[in-house]
Amino acid sequence: MKKLLLVSAALAALIAASPATAADLSAKAPVFKAPIMEPPYNWTGFYVGGNVGYSWGRGVTDFSDSSTSIVSEFRGVPPLTPCVPGGCPALPAGLGAPTAGGASGTANMNGFLGGLQAGYNVQYNTFVFGLEADIQATGQRGSLSLLDPANALLGTVNDKMPWFATFRGRIGVTPAPRWLLYVTGGGALAEIDQDFTAGPVGGAATSWNTNTTRLGWVIGGGVEAAIERSNWTIKGEFLHMDFGSVGSAMATSTTTTTLSNVPAIGFSTVIATSTAATFNTKVTDNILRLGLNYRLTTQ
Repeated sequence: MKKLLLVSAALAALIAASPATAADLSAKAPVFKAPIMEPPYNWTGFYVGGNVGYSWGRGVTDFSDSSTSIVSEFRGVPPLTPCVPGGCPALPAGLGAPTAGGASGTANMNGFLGGLQAGYNVQYNTFVFGLEADIQATGQRGSLSLLDPANALLGTVNDKMPWFATFRGRIGVTPAPRWLLYVTGGGALAEIDQDFTAGPVGGAATSWNTNTTRLGWVIGGGVEAAIERSNWTIKGEFLHMDFGSVGSAMATSTTTTTLSNVPAIGFSTVIATSTAATFNTKVTDNILRLGLNYRLTTQ
C-alpha cells in the first residue's frame, strides 16, 4: 500500500512539471546581431570639382621718370632768329638741366572668381599626399593715379587679371576619418593686363598697353570634409600668390617751352624737353574660396 502511494505521488509530480518543461523547451533564446560597420574612409583616388570665391589682389606700382632737354638761344621775343655763335649772351647755369622724379602707390585688384580643379590623393595611415591643378576666371581689376611733382608729370595705371592657374602639391592629416586638414604650395600662372598713360599735368598724355603671362608661386592651406555615403567632398581654402614685378617703359612726347627775355632783354631761350617714364608693378593676390569635389574612385 505504501509503495502504491509513493508511485502515485511521483507520477502526479511528474505530470505537474511536464507543461513548464515543455514551455521552457519551446522558448527561443535571444539572437544578438553584430552592428553593421561602415568601411573606413580612404582619401586615395582621383577627383574633379569646381569652386567659387573672392580675391584681394594688390598692384604696388613705382612710377619713375627723368627728363632731358635741348636748350637753344635766339634773338627776338619773338619773332625769333638764330643767334650767331659767340654773339649771344651766356645762358644761366643749370637751365634745362635734366631732372628725375617719381611716385609710388597701391591699386586694389579685388574681384570674384570661379573655376575648376582636378587632383589625386594617396593616403598612408592618417597622412594624405596629393597633387592638384586648377584654372580660374576672375573679375579682378584696379586703378591708380600717380603724380611726380619734380617734373609735373601725371601717370595712371589700370591693372587686370583675367585668369590664373595653379599647380600645387598637398600634404594633409586626417584628425577624423572624413576630415582632412592640409597645406598646399607650388607654381602659379596668370595673365596680367595693364593700361598706362603718362604726360605733363594739363597737357597731352601718351597711352599704351602691355599684356603678359607671368609665372609665380603660391602657398596656402585648407580643410576638406567628406559627405557621408557619397563620393562628394566640400572644402574651404586660402591661397597667397606672388607674381613678382611687371615693368613697362615709354618716352613721352617732347614739350617745348619758350622763355622770352632770357638770358637778356631782346633774346629768347627755347627748351625742348623729353621725359621718359617707367612703371614697375609688383603683383600679389590673396584668395579665399569654397570648392566641391567628386571622387572618381569608389570605396
